[in-house]
Amino acid sequence: MAPQMKGLTQFIADLRNAKDTEEEQRRINLEINNIHSKFSGKVNSYDRKKYLCKLMYIYLLGYTDQVDVGVRESFQLLSSSNYSEKQLGYLAVQVLQPYRQGRVKDFLVTQMEQMHSILLRDLKSDSEPINCLAINHIASHYRVNDGTTIGQNDDTAPLWQELVDIIYSYCTSPISTPIIKSKAALALNSLLKVFPGLQNNWIPRLLTLLDNPDINVMTSSIPLVEMLITQEPRYIRSILPSISRRLYAIIVEQKCPEDFFYYNTPAPWLVIKLLQLLERLFVSQKPDGTPMLSIVDFDHTVLGELRAIVAQSIQNAGQPARGLPNRNSQSAILFQSVSLAVFLDASPDAIDGAVAALLGLIDSQDTNTKYLAIDALIKLTRRSTGLESRFDSRMPQIFQLLYDKDVSVRRKALDLICTVCHAETAPNIVGKLLDYFPYGDFSIKQELALKIAVVAETFATDTTWYVSTMLRLLSIGGGYNANGNSFISHEVWERIVQIVVNNEELQPKTTKLVVSLLKNPITRTNTDPKKAPPPPTGTPESLVKVAAVVLGEFCNTVDPEQSFRVLYDHYFKVSLVTRAMLLTTFLKYLVKFPDADFIADIVDLFEVETMSLDLEIQTRAHEYLMLATQPSQEFKRHVVRPLPVFVQEESPLYKRLGLDARRPGARANAVAAAAARGAVEAPNNVVNSGLTPGWQAGYSRMLHYDAGIFFENQLVKILYRIVKDHHQITYKFSVINNAGKSANTVINGFTLLSIDPQCDNINPSYVITTTESPDATISTKTSMEHVVKIRHIVENNQSPRMTITFTCGGSFNQLNLKIPVTLLRSLSSGGMQISLDEFNIRWSQIGSQLGPDAGERVTEATIPHRCNSSNIVRLLTRLGFAVVQGSPDDAMPIEVYGAGILNTSSSNYGLLCKLTSIGVDGKTFRIAVRCTGGGVAEIIADSLREVLMAQ
Repeated sequence: MAPQMKGLTQFIADLRNAKDTEEEQRRINLEINNIHSKFSGKVNSYDRKKYLCKLMYIYLLGYTDQVDVGVRESFQLLSSSNYSEKQLGYLAVQVLQPYRQGRVKDFLVTQMEQMHSILLRDLKSDSEPINCLAINHIASHYRVNDGTTIGQNDDTAPLWQELVDIIYSYCTSPISTPIIKSKAALALNSLLKVFPGLQNNWIPRLLTLLDNPDINVMTSSIPLVEMLITQEPRYIRSILPSISRRLYAIIVEQKCPEDFFYYNTPAPWLVIKLLQLLERLFVSQKPDGTPMLSIVDFDHTVLGELRAIVAQSIQNAGQPARGLPNRNSQSAILFQSVSLAVFLDASPDAIDGAVAALLGLIDSQDTNTKYLAIDALIKLTRRSTGLESRFDSRMPQIFQLLYDKDVSVRRKALDLICTVCHAETAPNIVGKLLDYFPYGDFSIKQELALKIAVVAETFATDTTWYVSTMLRLLSIGGGYNANGNSFISHEVWERIVQIVVNNEELQPKTTKLVVSLLKNPITRTNTDPKKAPPPPTGTPESLVKVAAVVLGEFCNTVDPEQSFRVLYDHYFKVSLVTRAMLLTTFLKYLVKFPDADFIADIVDLFEVETMSLDLEIQTRAHEYLMLATQPSQEFKRHVVRPLPVFVQEESPLYKRLGLDARRPGARANAVAAAAARGAVEAPNNVVNSGLTPGWQAGYSRMLHYDAGIFFENQLVKILYRIVKDHHQITYKFSVINNAGKSANTVINGFTLLSIDPQCDNINPSYVITTTESPDATISTKTSMEHVVKIRHIVENNQSPRMTITFTCGGSFNQLNLKIPVTLLRSLSSGGMQISLDEFNIRWSQIGSQLGPDAGERVTEATIPHRCNSSNIVRLLTRLGFAVVQGSPDDAMPIEVYGAGILNTSSSNYGLLCKLTSIGVDGKTFRIAVRCTGGGVAEIIADSLREVLMAQ
């Protein structure tokens, strides 16, 4: 378009050739007047596009108040059916109508009123390029990040809802092309942030975008999926298999379309986005404060695939690079894989490989690569345990980074050094950091001093070493940065004072060291010819502050005359704040040594400072002078009291660094914290509404038999097999593609969306874990497996609901099924063989101990067909009872006695039951149950009643 617009090209050239702002302004005003005159008459399509381009260029130059006419003309182009005109119209609207600060909601409302009909027409157009223009406009122009939303009660809410519905249909329609779906996913993400009108039943359909075979669609859907998962964390497990399968195929199997290879690296953008999504889910929290994702949410297959992905990424990064772009892409994948590895409990070999690969990158000539490698090492070390010692042999290499040309790299290197520090290396590291301090960049010296102080305090085992180290830091830390702040923050010297005051044995050592350092400051000699000499600094004021407090309190441990002269010599060299502290120190000298020769000097100083221009110093000097002239020494000692012991338990240095533990680089082990929580979500309403028609047959079959058909329709058949091991029950499912037999159709996007236990999530009665996830694509069959651990008493209405989604023949399908997890399922005979007499004795014992209310439950059940004694015996045997007695088949009434043990992880319960027929038809039975657990008999009796009625 641009080469044909000669007038536009000439206009831009004129502005670029303008000698000054005035000439540019004149040229713009001339053009604006010309455009106004042209638009006042009839203008053709070419001229309208040309003038709009000129107005956009003027706007981008900063002349925002002179282009209002362009907005009206851009709507003229949007009304055109020509693609190029419509394209320029959308561009002009976005450029000439940006957000106004503080008026985002008003802007959105106005835009929707102006653009709704145009967007609606273009979205419903039969032309795909026109559809794309409208979707692009929604995705980019309505992308608001300041939290502004349109409520359901706003006047424009119906207009927004109509757009949301259309964009949603593009995302989920089986006939939408990949380019439309990818753009629609981005647009829907933008719309839902502005207008949160998402319906919960849409989420399963939208999550299937992660199973789309097109890489563009999957990449575009990641932000949308993350937003949906944040709103509904219970669906988080359903997306894990899709993510792991795609990553495994790309990284390990190298399966990727040729168009998506970037310098021999398959789909690096998609890989990094998926890895970032997993990491963000690990570190994000639900409203109740628990992590959104933990390692217990993964089944063995998915976890194994992700660990293999991390290991392969680390291995790929160690291979020779095929050019700089290839190295950059591999390094980016490495950094993100390392960030994820610690959450997956990666093997020690994988961690060692990651450390080696990252250490190889810190010598890179590229600053960005070097910085990211250091950052990845810091994350890896902080989130792992026992990793610090692996850096001991590489410390010289890491210390060299402190002299890097880029200050951000130097700052990151300092973080890494403090993070990998441990008890054995701390003295050496602190010494080297002190040697480096004079040569450090002014912008990081304050942070450097703070971290030296933290490391020294954390790993100090010798009090003398600690005091001498900290005083040395104060001695060399004189001077101020460009902002006028001291290199030594007040938290550092205040912490030294706290420790000295609280430790009597340190006090004489500290006073002597302070006096020595003030008399003979540490000289900085340059022993390395490659380094520039250290800059000169002023009086170490932080050291003087420490001396003022310490000597004022413990001056009796050193020569008072000598210590006073040292402080007095520094008085007029320090700031007003420090002078005020020294005045207080001198007052304490006056009280403690009233007959010393230097008392006259102190009084003279007080008299002089009463004329000070500083109000604080003048006030102190006046008050201290009045006190000094008091004749009573007892009165002076009563006024001037020693400092009390500090009671602060936590060092303020840690708060300054933002640490939560008494260790630099404190570990926030998200994996351990996540594993500590339960593996179940909050219960839904305990109702059977919303279940797929036909669910009841499979549910009832599961109550009776350990294998059979769980669910079947024209598309799928789900078979089950139950394996019991005391309180642990394994449900193994096989999913068969019925549509493949009849129509040769493959099932795609088969996803176990959720398994929702209907029990309390604080103290759940059972825990269900998915140990095997199904394949996303089913040609013939696939399998999945769940393990249930019965923790304590399970109510009959607490069975979990399983939601499965898939697409077949272009249609989206969702199955909501109920898996019977009942306490009766944990029943076992335990190989018991008891006689009828023993049964009766135990029956009586339970009745006498627990009473009829807590230990017994009696109910009745009517079954649809006649039964004999053998039928009831077989039923109880299948359920796990040991049959004690069964009446003959031809005898009436039917009487069958059974016994068993209910197994839970917290306790086991003895169970006895009597089934007795009522009447002569053999259809109505009296069920009597007694159990050693209070309240359990009622649950088992109701379960038996349900089983009998489902015969």
